[in-house]
Amino acid sequence: MDPAPAQAAETPSDFVEQMYLAVVEESWLWEVPLGVSDGLGGYEHGPWAPAECSRQLVAWFDAGLVELYADPPDDAPRPQNLREWRAWNDGRYRLLPDPDVARAILADPTRWTGTSEIGFLRLCPSDAGMGPDAAWI
Repeated sequence: MDPAPAQAAETPSDFVEQMYLAVVEESWLWEVPLGVSDGLGGYEHGPWAPAECSRQLVAWFDAGLVELYADPPDDAPRPQNLREWRAWNDGRYRLLPDPDVARAILADPTRWTGTSEIGFLRLCPSDAGMGPDAAWI
């Protein structure tokens, strides 16, 4: 039996790899469908169909791998001591508390605009998504 087909099946597509990177790099939702460039005019990844991005992110959300959070509001008081700076820089200022709300947002990519608060929600891996046995593919 040729091991190459089994190995190929375990290799994520460029799309899945880029969606994973969007999560671990804590991208804003509005950025996700745009794809990425190397910045030098070279190879680009994407752009992606928003519905496909949504499908993948919802699947990971349903598997407990993804969460959403909002950046601190602009008028939030800035940290004053080491403990506050650590909490601020943790990157998870406010997780969306209601999973139904987060899932509804991920399921509706028409709301992921750069002109709405929804578009500026950030993706992040959940605690389960950070685990060594997290099933991203």
